[in-house]
Amino acid sequence: MRVMLLPKELVGLYAPVREELDQAFEQVSAIWTEVLRLGNGKVDHSPPKAGGKLLRPALCLLSAGAIGAGDLSRFIPMAASMEIFHLAALAHDDVIDGADLRRGETTLKALWNDRAAVLGGDYLVARGMALLTSYNSCQAVTSVVECMGSMAEAELADFALGPWHFSFETCLSLAQRKTALLFGVVCSTPAYILDGRHRESLYRFGLGLGSAFQLVDDLLDLRQEEAILGKPVCGDLMKGKKTLPILFIREALEAGDVTRLDSIRGRPLTPEDRKWAAEILESTGARQRTEAIARQFAHEARQALGSLPPSPYKASMEGLAEFVLIRDS
Repeated sequence: MRVMLLPKELVGLYAPVREELDQAFEQVSAIWTEVLRLGNGKVDHSPPKAGGKLLRPALCLLSAGAIGAGDLSRFIPMAASMEIFHLAALAHDDVIDGADLRRGETTLKALWNDRAAVLGGDYLVARGMALLTSYNSCQAVTSVVECMGSMAEAELADFALGPWHFSFETCLSLAQRKTALLFGVVCSTPAYILDGRHRESLYRFGLGLGSAFQLVDDLLDLRQEEAILGKPVCGDLMKGKKTLPILFIREALEAGDVTRLDSIRGRPLTPEDRKWAAEILESTGARQRTEAIARQFAHEARQALGSLPPSPYKASMEGLAEFVLIRDS
């Protein structure tokens, strides 16, 4: 059995679903191994680090428990499918971004090439769908398909706007459609199988938590060390991505400093570049502004759970809304 490693802050929060989460992780790891075997003919690359923090499968299981699932083992394949969809999106994103490192591991794009990595991501989508269709719920499948379509639409819409179109609405829309929508689907899908009355509440919880998660992720990109982040720091600046903290920085800088900021795009960053980026994140107030918005989204997530009865599952979900604000990777 593969060992599932978790940040210590999550061990207690995942306790109500730990047994089922272990089993979901086993399914994810087995499918990931199949992908590697297909691409290499052998497995000589480690599996993803437990799918990172395993937030998505954990949230799927916690949501099922929070609305009265008596036997959580029924939702193990669903939880695994949600992590598989996430890994597929990462495989495709790594090709788009030209990323060689993810979670401290070599990406499929770097391990193979762009073509094979895209096919690997497609294969993951197919395997995730196979797991999800076992529930015989057209609504559950439709929600995932629509979410994937919206994720792609967000990227295409951003491409159509061009690299220099920065606005609050654009940055927030990208964060929500590329990340938060999947969190909403992850949390609400068990309601298609159990109690549909709580589906909207669970969706709003996932949307708020996912929005907060992505905004904190955008901040960590500018201020965290590479060894902790698991990928090169300031990657968003180098790739010209549109994030709220970068927008807030641009709004506060003088013209000369904006020119310097733009000069970072498309080239390797020096240690001086990274130090300057961390400094202006603080001096412009961009960190504080972004954190305030993230806290509001986390607050909205907790409020969305108000209609659910008290339970250890609900308590863990509320705890995760706090965790996403304080995580360091």
